[in-house]
Amino acid sequence: MTAPPRECADDAALIEQSWHEPEAFAELYDRHAAPIHRYVTRRLGDGAADDVVAETFLLAFGGRHRYDLARSDARPWLYGIAANVIGKHRRTEVRMWRALARTGTDR
Repeated sequence: MTAPPRECADDAALIEQSWHEPEAFAELYDRHAAPIHRYVTRRLGDGAADDVVAETFLLAFGGRHRYDLARSDARPWLYGIAANVIGKHRRTEVRMWRALARTGTDR
């Protein structure tokens, strides 16, 4: 059986296909990167958004074997990963500011 064209496949089919053909995951990026980027930008600003989106899709790619294929839409999964990366980014930023405050130096 041949796989459906990537443009027609739902997200779960693309993720499953990417298990054997990793380049198929690029279609998932093409579909969802822009809205994920807007979501991250609203929460962190434009400066950090590119890095957070890149990390989101890197983590998604690494965890694609654990994706629940019963869910045809990957957006909630991707937003969840992005929210976790945003939280990690904010915690790191808070630690940096606290460490800077302890130095007694004003940048």
